[in-house]
Amino acid sequence: MLPDKDTIEPEIIDDKRAGFIDYVNSLELDTLSEMLALRVIPSLSLSMRRHGLFRFSDKVLRLWIVDMMLDGYKGSTVKRYVGALHTLYKTWMSLTGTDDDKEFSVSLTGIDADLSAKRLKEVEENLEAAERFTKMSLKQDSQAFVYSKAFQYLLFDPFASLKDVVLMKFSDARPDSIHIEDIVTSMRNAPQAKYVFPLKQGKRREPAIVKDLLSELHATGRRAGLKFSESFSRESITSLWIAAAIREDIPYAEIRGILPALPAAYSFLSLIAPAEVSEARKTEILNIVAYSITNKNPGWFVLRLRSGVTPEKIRERMKEKETPLQRQIQYYYPLRSVKKIERKKVVTEEVPVIPGLLFFRLPYDRVAPLIGVIGDLAWCYRTSANPSSPYSVIPQAEMRVFQRCVGMFTEDVEMYIVSELPPLNVGDEVMIEDGSMLDGQIATIRKVRNVDGTLTYTLRLSDTAYIKFKDVSLPASHLSKVGD
Repeated sequence: MLPDKDTIEPEIIDDKRAGFIDYVNSLELDTLSEMLALRVIPSLSLSMRRHGLFRFSDKVLRLWIVDMMLDGYKGSTVKRYVGALHTLYKTWMSLTGTDDDKEFSVSLTGIDADLSAKRLKEVEENLEAAERFTKMSLKQDSQAFVYSKAFQYLLFDPFASLKDVVLMKFSDARPDSIHIEDIVTSMRNAPQAKYVFPLKQGKRREPAIVKDLLSELHATGRRAGLKFSESFSRESITSLWIAAAIREDIPYAEIRGILPALPAAYSFLSLIAPAEVSEARKTEILNIVAYSITNKNPGWFVLRLRSGVTPEKIRERMKEKETPLQRQIQYYYPLRSVKKIERKKVVTEEVPVIPGLLFFRLPYDRVAPLIGVIGDLAWCYRTSANPSSPYSVIPQAEMRVFQRCVGMFTEDVEMYIVSELPPLNVGDEVMIEDGSMLDGQIATIRKVRNVDGTLTYTLRLSDTAYIKFKDVSLPASHLSKVGD
């Protein structure tokens, strides 16, 4: 259900908005439509909790719409969900004598969610390619090196235009970013060099240099594996920066406050009012995003707890040492319920899914300091038995599949159940969501097996020109009904 007003401080309560939240929370699920009970209200609740908001408002509605667009909802679905909530809001208004529904004055006109979904998928794929691109090694005296560094500069500095890059001198002031300064330093090949990026400035007209730079940046990106279905521009690179910023949970309002203009792929962010962002905060955000792109973003690792050590002892040690790591680290230690008989009574006990293994999430460069703090309590798995080999990172996609199989999620994968989903039936068309090579495949339920309340579905997959898939069995947690 929606966040309760009792969970926050009284002084920030808005009686009117809280009244609507109380009304929704008081409703019996069987009095609501399936769409409201199982999709609209849980989706809105998750969005409000994600942004730390506890009262309904125009801001909440706008953030919810943006969240749905970023999650790839169809435009028709977004409008239908907003419409369903508006209808429920009007019902509450009639019951309370309220005549103000200005929260729903937000317009989706001109925002194509379906087109945005396609663009965002392309941006996310290009961001992965850009991350690999930052690792590429090129000869420093080659022209390819110049264009690759110019591309990276534009990626790390969303304020810079193509003209800024062309005219940039070593003596110019720049954002206080380690990554940006590294790029500039790497371009200083001669003491007398004037321009950071040697593009024959002074020998050619500026517009011609800018035009050629854009063309070469496009070619450089394509060689690195980036694919641009639409025309390439400065905006194409800015979109990658925004994708990385959103991935790092930079508030939408701050992104709006930083960028002078939004690229087409993220035009829907115009629903969010820009925030005032200080220079210090801008610098902090630039560094967060740059570290993310250069693989400084957090990864999942595994601790082997020594005999008798529990996750609580790890937390206590971190607290005792007052290390900043305790504010960065995220733990994952899934438990399962086991029933056993004690003194002729059935009791339930929580036991670890995998005893002795504590998963944690940190930036790679913070793992060694962590081990320095808790070294006598646990050790971290490496890629080999060699003590100097790198710590072993669990791919994010694999971690999500593991969490889904276990049925317990970390804070970054919040789920709030309103009621149980209706069972899937033979003949239903479903999408596989198990993170495997079949992820995203549409299939038809052929058989349903129920063992002690656990449902397993046998699916018939579509034929292709060359391969005919056999039946595949999957649990309900890995399926979603198509058309919902």
